[in-house]
Amino acid sequence: MNLATPFRTASVLKISFLLVFITLTTYLHAQPKKIYLANDDHTDYMWTGDEETYKKAFSEMLDYYIKLNDSTAHLPYNLQNKWNCDGSYWVYNYRETRSPEQFSKLIKQIRDGKITVPLNSMIVLMGAAPAEATLRDMYYAGSLKRKYGLDLPLVLNMEDQVLPLGLSSLWAGSGARYSWKGVCTCATKVTGLDRHKHQMYWYKGLDDQRVLMKWYSVNPSMITNRKEYRYNLGTYLEAAHQNNAVTDCKALMNDPVYPYSIAGAFGKGGDDLKTLTSNFPKVAKDKSGADYEVIVSNEIDFFTDFEKQYGASLPTETTSYGSTEWGNSFASLAEVSASVKRAIEKLRTAEAVYTFVALKDKKFAQDLATQKEKAWLACGMYFEHDWTADGPHITRKQRADWQKKTAGIFISYVDTLYNRSLKRLGQLIAKPNNTTESFYVFNPLNWVRSDYSDYPYAGPATIRVVDKTDGKEVPFQLIRKKDKPYLRILASNVPSVGYKVFEIQKVAKPATFQSSLAVTDSTIENRFYKLKFTAQGVITSLIEKATNREWVKAKDKLYLNDLGSGLGNQGDKVRVENKGAVSVTLMASSYKPIKHTSKVTLFENSDRIELENYITQNLDAKAVTYAFSLNLDKPDTWHEEAGAILRVKPTIKGGHYADTASRFDWLAMNHFADMSDASRGMILSNRDAYFMKVGKSTNTKLDEDTPQLKVLAAGQIDNALGMINQDGDSYFEHFLALKPHIGGFNANDAMRFSLAHQNPLVAHPIQGGSGYDPSQFSLVSLSDPDAMLWALKPAEEGIEKGIIMRVWNVADTNKAVTVSANVPIAKGFNTTHIETDDQAISLDKGKLTTELGHNRLHTFRLFLAR
Repeated sequence: MNLATPFRTASVLKISFLLVFITLTTYLHAQPKKIYLANDDHTDYMWTGDEETYKKAFSEMLDYYIKLNDSTAHLPYNLQNKWNCDGSYWVYNYRETRSPEQFSKLIKQIRDGKITVPLNSMIVLMGAAPAEATLRDMYYAGSLKRKYGLDLPLVLNMEDQVLPLGLSSLWAGSGARYSWKGVCTCATKVTGLDRHKHQMYWYKGLDDQRVLMKWYSVNPSMITNRKEYRYNLGTYLEAAHQNNAVTDCKALMNDPVYPYSIAGAFGKGGDDLKTLTSNFPKVAKDKSGADYEVIVSNEIDFFTDFEKQYGASLPTETTSYGSTEWGNSFASLAEVSASVKRAIEKLRTAEAVYTFVALKDKKFAQDLATQKEKAWLACGMYFEHDWTADGPHITRKQRADWQKKTAGIFISYVDTLYNRSLKRLGQLIAKPNNTTESFYVFNPLNWVRSDYSDYPYAGPATIRVVDKTDGKEVPFQLIRKKDKPYLRILASNVPSVGYKVFEIQKVAKPATFQSSLAVTDSTIENRFYKLKFTAQGVITSLIEKATNREWVKAKDKLYLNDLGSGLGNQGDKVRVENKGAVSVTLMASSYKPIKHTSKVTLFENSDRIELENYITQNLDAKAVTYAFSLNLDKPDTWHEEAGAILRVKPTIKGGHYADTASRFDWLAMNHFADMSDASRGMILSNRDAYFMKVGKSTNTKLDEDTPQLKVLAAGQIDNALGMINQDGDSYFEHFLALKPHIGGFNANDAMRFSLAHQNPLVAHPIQGGSGYDPSQFSLVSLSDPDAMLWALKPAEEGIEKGIIMRVWNVADTNKAVTVSANVPIAKGFNTTHIETDDQAISLDKGKLTTELGHNRLHTFRLFLAR
């Protein structure tokens, strides 16, 4: 054996390793850092011009960039021009204003990565808006994905200074993978925009779904000196000046806070109406070199490159910076905004009944396809981000008129679908006895319910109402609501997502029913509670009889349902509006502190306390709130932000809110808020309002300890922003409901309570026909009570493409759930919330069994056996 051989081999290995190391080092050193520059217009709709002006500008810009993109297609990738729309409405508008051939060319450029289109319709303020509004806003983009096979992974929430937490889950569940955030640093009370903890991170929801987020800190000089043309990173016009943007990106990549060799500067247009420039390829060519490659970006290329290199090691954030800042101005047009919120909730019943009808009448509502498409766009565009309405070209009156028109487009579709579907279902339910008046009571929720239902009725009082499932009489009373007569019944055990039939029979003498409902002066009670109600609609005492606990404890001389009058008693004498076997309602009317009417209703067979509030005068800029001061010590407050249920504490204290760059004074109040201590609490269901204040919270500090909630009825929250004096409106509705509970906060109980309050059992006449059972019917049910049916509808392309079912697991743990239907399920698929990317789910004997992720909203596509 030659002893020199091992040494010779070792020497060769050392030399080889050294050569590889030198080669790798040289290669890494030779790789230039990358700077992505993205051109977009940033749509400030109804800001610089009116609606028609913007529509014209959108199409002209797309014409320009389609041509420019083609003219540079022969160049290296980094020098090829690209264009970035900031909303899918651009595509819709181009389809409406250009030829089919031109539209096809636009679609090709989107498919080829030359033009980027995000999922959102425009730059919209979601978070305070209902979750379903966020999803319907992306439905047009979903239709583009399905029809043309497009990949649209980007979604945006721009210019507004804050960022909700729940959007991450809604976006990711809709197929989004990437987002970037650029703020204005104007018209804001948010501080700390220059101190973001992370510049690039995984924006992760409570359900662990995530989106790759680019949100650069703003340079302090941009905040203090708006005239500078440098340091635009972190704003919504990072690439407004392309040469400076390159300089800014180089500086960022040499800053320890940004340990990455890839940076991006996105956005040029700012507040301009139209952006037409061919400068980006020129700058990319001039500024590229051995150390830096500058790339004209479609934004997606930045994210895919960045994710490939750094995605596995990026930090995550599961934090809310506040639902919205400029969206506070929704309350400056409060009743219109409330009507949109009500319509979004009404859509739940409309589409569920529509599903029943479409299963028997497949052509039903096909004539509404165009109206539906416009409605989904309007549902998002109502929340377009320029709610400050303080622009130099469009008056506040013009803006208010546009908001009202946009709301009307959406509401008109919902009302049309609702009324037509209810009527058609009444024609499909069999009616053996045609001599008597019958009606069905429909339950859009996924659990068996016993609750009141109001049937429009102007007939005699000498009747009895019979449940057709067992032939027994049910308690009823005749009432009036908004000067219209109704028959109110107790409808017991109405099945999950189904109906039950009742018959009205004439009798000589109606039956009487035992009742614990009682009224004495300004006191109202049932077997659950005893309340004191003042002439100004304030609840000064709420005794829970089971525990003899007083739930009201005044704070700053404010009680429950208190507009600011406290113990004042100025107004008409409290009177009984309706009283019978099902419910009793007290009504108070007063001019103090503003002209309003308030009603409180207790029920014989329900522990829900319902409040109806009507403000009947025009309002100025001052915030108008309903205070709820509770007898609790150091409570926790939880509430629904769109797509998430949050604890009102900073993250460092176990809550969900960021410490900086946040807006805390007005938090989202979607379906509910709950204020609880360890042993008990109160659920507050909210039908109409968008915001609430917790205790004495300010824009920079949460008040976690004061047991008081203030529901924002109306107002201009930030001085001089929003509509003036409610654009002249003088009528406002705010319906609320209360329920004390034992134990701490429970998301299931809170959500069920609020959904039941805001989705009443709906009654409608039966004309008699064939198709559905004459006594009762249930279409679907879910095995786990934590699974909340969020939507049930025919697929967008029609019932032949299946039934879309959206389910929210509100529990903190994953849940195995079985979905059962009245007939066997033939096929089941997972799909995105915007109805794309189906994946088959295995079935077991005609039932769908799957696991729902914790805190997650799921969407399924079901095909029922014929």
